[in-house]
Amino acid sequence: MAASAPLRSLALTSILISGMLAVSAPFAMAQPPGMPPPGADTPAGSPPADAGPPAAVVPSPGSDWPCVQRKVETLTAAQMWDGPPIEEGNTWRNDKEIAELTPFLISRRVEMDAAEDAIEKFAASLPEAERDRKLTQLFAAVLHETNSVRTTVINGIETFQKRQRARSKRLEQQGTEIAALHDRAAKGEDVSAELEKLQNEYDWNARVFKERQDNMTLACEVPVLIEQRAYAIARAIRNHMND
Repeated sequence: MAASAPLRSLALTSILISGMLAVSAPFAMAQPPGMPPPGADTPAGSPPADAGPPAAVVPSPGSDWPCVQRKVETLTAAQMWDGPPIEEGNTWRNDKEIAELTPFLISRRVEMDAAEDAIEKFAASLPEAERDRKLTQLFAAVLHETNSVRTTVINGIETFQKRQRARSKRLEQQGTEIAALHDRAAKGEDVSAELEKLQNEYDWNARVFKERQDNMTLACEVPVLIEQRAYAIARAIRNHMND
């Protein structure tokens, strides 16, 4: 017996949702461009390699990380810095000028040209004997604050993914309820009002799910952009150091 039009529509929508979930399903923690893989030996004092395309990934069931890029919890100095070792603790907080300059440098609303000019101006204001130490503190501040912002973004992406999973489960539940109502209607029960209400809710939720899923790619780019800016700032700082 041929399926009714509403049932065919319901089946197609369910397939669409399943397909989107498969595409956005959690991936194995794949590294962002230019990152050495976990455990890789990086020679001391070696500058980071140029950023390349993301590595291929393998699905990792159960993860809340939905992005193609590998999830790297924390950026380290070794990944982008070949200058003097940074000091333990946040001693840079004691320097008012560094503490005020750092948010300006890491803000993605600030063009890199403006950030580089600010670094150059700061370096020029320092006595030569103090320059390398102060610029190293500036990098330490940039790294710390970059990680703070980046962690917030990563947590937000994972929260978003959890909500999408909850939405998909609700859609599956509503799809089952709609199918049951169609079965009752086929047996002669008058469920038209209930069916119309539930179908409208389902269609709305499916549209919201898809629209938010379409935004996932853009959200996943943000940690990469933050990382790339940190690399650029590190290079700009090093350009003004003697050692």
